[in-house]
Amino acid sequence: MERRTPNHPLPKDDMTRPRPLSTFSSTSTEADILAPAALPKIGPFPFNTNPEPAVHHENGFPKNEVMMDLPPEGGMQAWLTVAGSFCITTAVYGLSNSVGVIQSYWAQYHLSSFAVQDIAWISGANIFLCLFLGVQVGPWFDKFGPRWLLMTGSLVYLSGLVGLGFLPEDSGANVRQGLRAPRTMYSLLMLLWGVVMGSGAALCCTVALSVLAHWFEKKRGLAAGIVFVSSSVGGAVFPLVLRTTLPKMGWAWSMRILTLIVASLLSLGNILIKGRIKGQRGSGAINFKCFRDASFLWTTVGCFSECLVDADVGSGFGRLAAGAISDKIGRFNTMMLTTVFSIVTTFAVWMLVEVHRMWLLYLFATLFGFGTGSVISIGPVCVGQLTVPSKFGQYYGTSYSVVSFS
Repeated sequence: MERRTPNHPLPKDDMTRPRPLSTFSSTSTEADILAPAALPKIGPFPFNTNPEPAVHHENGFPKNEVMMDLPPEGGMQAWLTVAGSFCITTAVYGLSNSVGVIQSYWAQYHLSSFAVQDIAWISGANIFLCLFLGVQVGPWFDKFGPRWLLMTGSLVYLSGLVGLGFLPEDSGANVRQGLRAPRTMYSLLMLLWGVVMGSGAALCCTVALSVLAHWFEKKRGLAAGIVFVSSSVGGAVFPLVLRTTLPKMGWAWSMRILTLIVASLLSLGNILIKGRIKGQRGSGAINFKCFRDASFLWTTVGCFSECLVDADVGSGFGRLAAGAISDKIGRFNTMMLTTVFSIVTTFAVWMLVEVHRMWLLYLFATLFGFGTGSVISIGPVCVGQLTVPSKFGQYYGTSYSVVSFS
């Protein structure tokens, strides 16, 4: 059979065949010329030819998501958000830290027939719900943003305070109304202070702390430290107000003055706080998949075992200093150092306290508060290290729902 050459014309039947694109090249071969053209695949669904998103080499999250969520680390709106969160936590955590004065008043007037440990369940329910309900508030925050959640939480919290102002003041009058009157008063206080205000606090505080992740990463420790100082500030200011108003004005007007102060702080928080990352990242439902991450699990265990709520001056300084230091040397490193500092303080100072050396007790309270106060501010920041800002609400709320049992 005679071999065809490029100068040799093709037969007519071969010229009618469709020619592939490769025949237009000077390097075409006989196989290319004679091969039939490949038909495109046609199916009911288009094929996804887009490559998978690049994965961040440090934390395993998609790189495009990390870049989109990268916080600006400052700016006017960022620091205004910090100021708004400071106002929110002053109103909520500050008032919770002042419950000692209010609880003493309950024991003397409203609930004089109840044991102190029974009265303590009311304030305990408030703190428990504030932390525990974050498991649902966190995913809501990631989905809807801060505005409506913060507004709803503020209204719920204030409604509980307003309701407290309508309770009767004279415990003797309650007893004369019947044997069930003390139990009714206990139920009302549990409902208003424990359930209503605790639920409002969960909405307010979870949003106020989660929104910091929208604006800060490298400086998040400092921002969280500033916000958590507010609980010490409120824990010092609110008792001074109550110790002045309760003896002179009574329960009803003291609660109304307290409501006015808290309403002003919550209003400022609602105005100043603004979210940066748009929502719609998930369904807004509770999700416990984050516990599959061993780092998150052990961080939650650490926060659970070390979470101590105190309101002394040393604790306030500890929260601010630890937050600033953590941005320099690392959040988990700071947590370990402050834990060691607290242990050393216990053995070096507390063990030496005696009746004739009571100044050591005050020194211990200041130093120990400085060390343990860091847990309050560094705990959420450590949790934030394990996720991207758009999912911080879920991680923080889930973690501290476990901490609530401590």
